[in-house]
Amino acid sequence: MGTALDGLDVAYCAFDSADRTLAWNATFLDLFPEHDGKVHAGEPYAENLRRFYLGRLSAEELPRIGRYIEEGIARHRAQRRPYEFDHRDARVRVSSFEMGRFGRVRVWRRVAQLPTRPVNHVPSTQKLAELNATAVLERLVDGVLIVDVTDRCMWANQAFLRLYGLRAPQAAVGLSFEAIYRGAWQGREDDEAFLRSILTLHENQRFSGAPFELALPGHRFVRVVEQRGEADGRGYFEHSDITHLRRQQGELADAERRYRLLAEFSSDLILSIDGGTITYASPSLTELLGWAAADVLGHSIARFCHPQDLGLLIQAPAAAHGGRSQADYRVRARHKNGRYVWVEGRVGQLPGGSGEQGARRIVNLRGIEARKAVEEQLERAQAELEALATTDPLTGLANRRKLDEAFGLEFRRALREGLPLTVLVLDIDHFKRFNDVHGHQLGDEVLRSVGVLLQRFAQRAGDLAARFGGEEFVLVLPATDKLRAVALAREILQEVRALAVPGANEPVTASIGLATLYQSSLVASAAELLKLADRALYTAKNAGRNRFVEASPSSFAEPLL
Repeated sequence: MGTALDGLDVAYCAFDSADRTLAWNATFLDLFPEHDGKVHAGEPYAENLRRFYLGRLSAEELPRIGRYIEEGIARHRAQRRPYEFDHRDARVRVSSFEMGRFGRVRVWRRVAQLPTRPVNHVPSTQKLAELNATAVLERLVDGVLIVDVTDRCMWANQAFLRLYGLRAPQAAVGLSFEAIYRGAWQGREDDEAFLRSILTLHENQRFSGAPFELALPGHRFVRVVEQRGEADGRGYFEHSDITHLRRQQGELADAERRYRLLAEFSSDLILSIDGGTITYASPSLTELLGWAAADVLGHSIARFCHPQDLGLLIQAPAAAHGGRSQADYRVRARHKNGRYVWVEGRVGQLPGGSGEQGARRIVNLRGIEARKAVEEQLERAQAELEALATTDPLTGLANRRKLDEAFGLEFRRALREGLPLTVLVLDIDHFKRFNDVHGHQLGDEVLRSVGVLLQRFAQRAGDLAARFGGEEFVLVLPATDKLRAVALAREILQEVRALAVPGANEPVTASIGLATLYQSSLVASAAELLKLADRALYTAKNAGRNRFVEASPSSFAEPLL
């Protein structure tokens, strides 16, 4: 086929159903030399168009090449009629036709040579006088019919003849348009579409200039516009093939009917939103939120959303507009009885961009009250489990696991931000003897009391009071220098001595070791800093207990064995 078309100086290129290049002929490369040596089988049509536009667009237009390519692909897929464009030194006429499941074929033919040098200016009146009106009307893609004062055909172009199944102008000359139209339906005059169209034709022949639509055999449709000449009484009819448009309208109407059917019987609530205003609500609205459709139509969607969820409601349509076609979210919707109900929503951007008031979207809502209650219960249980895993059950302080995790984070933060970090290690004096004399029950009460006391000293963000094990406790104090740490140690010891333990015949005392980290300290890890404080604790115990000892500056440089 390509060789045959080469003999007629006609270019062609075939594409499969996915718009990938299949084949082309030599004339195609001659007409579009930018593709020579570059086009290849399987190449997307978008790349073909990119080369085409790179040779045509100016520097100012190049940033918009993506949009031109998208529009070119849309024309390629939807083209039903030939059209013309100027390319290099020629005017080119392009036609396109579908080949079923095979794909689509495009053909190009030069119809005129464009002037390559300036021509002398000719007055517009002279140009008009030299214009061949018949040739111009033949080039129109729409059908043209000219009738005399008796409504008999005087002339028709080829596009009109093709619409009504006529092979030559002589077949139409002398006939009224109604006779031509009836001839197109010959043998099918009882068809309902024909009978309706004849009535439409009779009604509109009384008026001039009002467009009307007629059906043609094969489920085709034309739009007719008539104009009458004031001087000679002749009529000029324009006939546009609107079959593709009517099919699209029919498919859209069918889709809308199917959508409404699904919406009416769906248990989910479906809303149509135009620029934030509700324009449709499915019957499930009453079951889910108690409102009737009349209560919400014409109102802002924000009116029925919890104030704290408005930000999320605004972000979800934005997500659907850019990057993603749909976005999911959870919000609280206002019930007619005043309470708020948890719903799960999905918003989708409708084709066609925006309506009169803004973006057009479809929102699908489903009640999740029961699921939300279960999720919250699971979250509480999970939080309780996590707390159990990191909390000492006797004192309620952090346990060793939590201490290691939090202390390590604070150690790295102190080095990174250049702030001091203090750790205090506290041990209850003679606690084993206390247990032996008073019993473990009273000993546990002492441990709980010390835990409550230490928790009062860990109220800032990052502060942590932990039970290290047995009768030993740790207090981590970020952004606390040595002077503040010493003052806190004195205060803690005083409050421990002041503890009132019912049933105990001796006061409770404690010993404290403390170490403060500065950026200049030669300490490699949180564990080393804790060892320094622990060593200071044992120094306090060896010195008589009921006191605190801070790690000396020299100990920071000593190896820890």
